[in-house]
Amino acid sequence: MFIRYVQQALKNERINRYKASLRRIKETPLEAWLLEEIEDPYHLDEFRLTNEEIEHLEDFIESEKLSRAVSTLSSTDKTVLYQYYYGELNDVEIGNRSGKTSQGVNYRRQRALERIRVAYTNL
Repeated sequence: MFIRYVQQALKNERINRYKASLRRIKETPLEAWLLEEIEDPYHLDEFRLTNEEIEHLEDFIESEKLSRAVSTLSSTDKTVLYQYYYGELNDVEIGNRSGKTSQGVNYRRQRALERIRVAYTNL
């Protein structure tokens, strides 16, 4: 049940960032947005977190208790969780990017969620 809570929190954060990006696009005059789109079609990628920001993933979580629980994870664990839940990559894709096997990525993700659950209940 707790793992579902963490998954939902990460999905909600992704949805909030996406909606914020849509609001920013609507605030830009259409002609300027089209010119920007032609110039740089991948400009929406700027709404993704950088590796340095992922290392401090807990700063982007609104719940103080959950944020403290996430802060106990290693940066590799945070990266795997971010890529899986926010980047919507599967274990194979994450493994290809990080040079790990899909089983290794799956194990790391499950272990990270368990660590969050333990830390959350102990706070």
